[in-house]
Amino acid sequence: MCWSLVFQYRYVVLHLASGDLPDLMDCLSITLSNSLFLIKLIILWMKNRVFNEILKMMMDDWQECVTTQKNLEAVATRVTQSYRYSRYFVIFYIITVILFSSYILLVGERQLVLKAELPFDAKRSPYYELVNTQQFLSQLSAASASSMLNALLLTLLLHVDGQVEIIRRELAEISVIAKKHESCKRMLRSSIARHQKVIAFARNIENIFTYIALVQFLANTIVICSLGFVIVTSLNTDQRYAILSKLIPYYIVVNIEAFVLCFAGEFLSSRSVIIERAAYDTAWYELHPTESRILLLMLIRAQRKLTLTAGKFMDLSLEEFAGMLKASGSYVSVLYAMY
Repeated sequence: MCWSLVFQYRYVVLHLASGDLPDLMDCLSITLSNSLFLIKLIILWMKNRVFNEILKMMMDDWQECVTTQKNLEAVATRVTQSYRYSRYFVIFYIITVILFSSYILLVGERQLVLKAELPFDAKRSPYYELVNTQQFLSQLSAASASSMLNALLLTLLLHVDGQVEIIRRELAEISVIAKKHESCKRMLRSSIARHQKVIAFARNIENIFTYIALVQFLANTIVICSLGFVIVTSLNTDQRYAILSKLIPYYIVVNIEAFVLCFAGEFLSSRSVIIERAAYDTAWYELHPTESRILLLMLIRAQRKLTLTAGKFMDLSLEEFAGMLKASGSYVSVLYAMY
């Protein structure tokens, strides 16, 4: 992957003054995507200790949920959803790589899957076949790993959702057992302890994904702009159908990656609101004054929303995703006007 990136960047540098802007943007988009994937792996490797802590917290939560049937059902449902979405991610990414690579079969001349300036004539047999096979397999493995990163984030979000659902149920039961002082006190203790775990879990997610989100946003803005420009300019060419079949699935994948991160930030914020509402809706007026004060502290803490940020600069939300698309569209218009 690293050597492949070197030759891809070499192609970009050597063709900066070529005047073929669509070709340059086409190469730049996939090169940035591959660079982004490599940066993600480096960040995950650097955050290995935090990731191990997340796995340990998930295992502890599972062991606690096994003792109660309702809690087990809540988390088991999320596990099923996580498995389903992970499978969808992997399948769609693989299909995207196949369509992207099949472009070389639709054009009349010999082209590489990834545009690269190699130190030998890659269009001669058997170099042509070997290089294309290597590039296809590397893209397939990179796409599979990248899809699993998105699936990982979604799995962590669903785990948070399961724990929040358990907290909501426990707070709802407080209204029923409000007159039983000891039972109510035990339920409050369980809810507060679980809430603290959710907060710590969300902080660990933020710790891992904040810098991934930052580089994702910076790179995806350029990639979406580049792909949009190539798609628009290809509409007036003879190879438009081949180019569209290659780039549109790739364009969708790039948007999905940015959307998943923004959705994660929006989702975490909404879980805080659910806990806040659940605490407010309890029969706090029937509780012992000491317990009411404890519940009040929990309600105040829930008002501080769980967030996912991009490099701790901005909170990720669907609004930020829309802003990124708007900015990319503006850059496409500028490039097209200059072309």
